Amino acid sequence: MKLLMKQDAGANLPMDLGLLEGTFIMPTGRRKPSLFLEPRRRLALEWYRARQRFIELRMGWSYKYLSEKKPRPKMGLRRVGPTAQALYRQIGDITTLSTICTEGLLASFKSRIAARPRNEKLRWTLSKFTHGPKFVSHRVAVLPYKGSAIRQMVIRMRSRQSLARLVSGGPGRPEALVQGTGDEKLISEYLVLQRRMWKEMEEPWMIWGTTEETDPDTVLSSDAVVPATAKAQP
Repeated sequence: MKLLMKQDAGANLPMDLGLLEGTFIMPTGRRKPSLFLEPRRRLALEWYRARQRFIELRMGWSYKYLSEKKPRPKMGLRRVGPTAQALYRQIGDITTLSTICTEGLLASFKSRIAARPRNEKLRWTLSKFTHGPKFVSHRVAVLPYKGSAIRQMVIRMRSRQSLARLVSGGPGRPEALVQGTGDEKLISEYLVLQRRMWKEMEEPWMIWGTTEETDPDTVLSSDAVVPATAKAQP
């Protein structure tokens, strides 16, 4: 578990520290090496995933005992998926986003809204989740304050949704749908949830943003994470 160092300790430590180091998301589909065509690469990647899962279990155990207060925090892995779906459904106006998003994501939303033409607005519609949420990563970073840490979990979300661009036609005229927008699509994404423990008190889960699958070449090219005997053939 990595200790985040800060020379000037204070209560103004930002909530958003980026995607935590070591986050690993197993590639899928064509990006995942074939067990039949590239067995060494695939086995090396599976070994690395198993190693990361062990590290994550150790991080979770350490996180639990950062607090001396009882009852201690629970990992709640089974509850994170439903929590992710509930937060995802709330995505909407800035007022709502300010209560469920970390500061970096909120700033990004505000910037995009400010850059949008005045006569244009977006309408996002979540039709349904097509699959149940799947937990894929769990990382913890200890903060330089007693009983304080940042915890992130990555959840794979699959849903049917649409994003429509609407342009105002002027006073008394109906809004017009911009051609090529508003069609319902099947979306698969990795939602990152973040939670902070601050001086032994846990804060609510928030949306940090989304991320991508790990590039297998990045993992397999590193001697630090893959034993020489398990590295892929040239």
